[in-house]
Order: sequence, then C-alpha cells, then structure tokens
Amino acid sequence: MPDAAVVVIKAAVGGTLVVAFALLGKALRPKWFAGLFSAAPSIALASLIVTIADKGDLDASEAGLGMMFGAVGFVVFAALVRPLLNRMHAVSASTIGVAAWAVVAIGGYFVVLR
Repeated sequence: MPDAAVVVIKAAVGGTLVVAFALLGKALRPKWFAGLFSAAPSIALASLIVTIADKGDLDASEAGLGMMFGAVGFVVFAALVRPLLNRMHAVSASTIGVAAWAVVAIGGYFVVLR
C-alpha cells in the first residue's frame, strides 16, 4: 500500500477512535477518569489497526511492544520529574525526565527485541 494511503487511513481511523473515546470520556464519572481515554490510546489503536492491515501481525506486535516500553518510560518520566520540580526549573527537570524516558523506553525495546 502506498505511504500516502496509509497516512490517510491512519488519520481516518484515528479520528474516528478519538471521537469514540471522547464520547466515552464524556459519559464517565468522575471526569478525571475520562483522561484515561483521551487521544493517545485511540491513536495507538488506529496505528495498530492500520499496521495489521498493511504489514501484518508481526509488525503490529513489535509496534505494540514498543508502545508498552514507551508507556513504562512515561511512568518513569512522571515519577522522576514530579519531585524534581520542587528542586529545579521545569526545563531542567523535564530534560532529565526525557533522558530517563529514553533510557527506559528505547533501552527496554532493544534489550527485548534485539
């Protein structure tokens, strides 16, 4: 499938899922819980759906594994940056957090898949 067609399909599927998750979030109580269903999960699902259709299960499973490592890296980022914000400027804390995210997400991905 041509790259442009894949991008258009990802955009259409992603947009549809964003709307569906937004409606789900609107219906949920408490409202903070609705944030779990914001754009990132719907875009990830759209990407996996299109990857399965375009390249097959193996590529989609590797992409899903990468997404899981990215999520773990984000948890490390949040857990590290929150206390650092009390001690330093936001830019410095975020820079340290991004470095930690990269080590966990990228490092974990290569340790498991390579």
